[in-house]
Amino acid sequence: MTIIEYYKWLKKEWAKVGLILSIFLFAILFVIVRQYDFVIFVLLLHTPLYMLHQTEEYVFPGGFTEFFTTKIFNLKKEDTPLNEDFIFFVNISLIWIVLPVFALLSTINYQYGLWIPYFSLFAGVAHIVLAIKAKKMYNPGLAVSLFLNIPVGLWSIIYLENIGILSNLFLNLYMWIGLGINAALPVLGVFLYKNYRKSASK
Repeated sequence: MTIIEYYKWLKKEWAKVGLILSIFLFAILFVIVRQYDFVIFVLLLHTPLYMLHQTEEYVFPGGFTEFFTTKIFNLKKEDTPLNEDFIFFVNISLIWIVLPVFALLSTINYQYGLWIPYFSLFAGVAHIVLAIKAKKMYNPGLAVSLFLNIPVGLWSIIYLENIGILSNLFLNLYMWIGLGINAALPVLGVFLYKNYRKSASK
């Protein structure tokens, strides 16, 4: 398999690969990292947790792109403002690269990764907002948000505050970074939506 062929395969199967990868990451984190440095363990934990979030969105039951297209953008199912390239780029770059890199940089200084639990928390809350906006009891990603992203994110923040690494639960720079990254995603979505409508009207 050539690099190009592998890239095309990964672009289609990345969420399934993420599920398998998350299992290995959980094993490494609980067996090795937890004993080495519990703060690093807490920060790194959000990467495989979010991979499970991606699994719910795009594998089982999947359908997040269709949900966003039809219920949030109010477009037809076959419309593609959120195309495969965009979905792949955002999820891989943010969750597979940015999150673990900043968590690993925390081995140098914890401050590099203190925004990560906030990102996970607000990403989970975003799915609740989507459910309210769409007037639907469920959207792909909501279950993991409710049972993992939100509680583990909140637990991580409380733990970091209890041990003195965070001076305040929410009144800090890291909260704004986590919130800002989450806020940037719908802004990007609106930009794609407007761009798509503009090109479709030509």
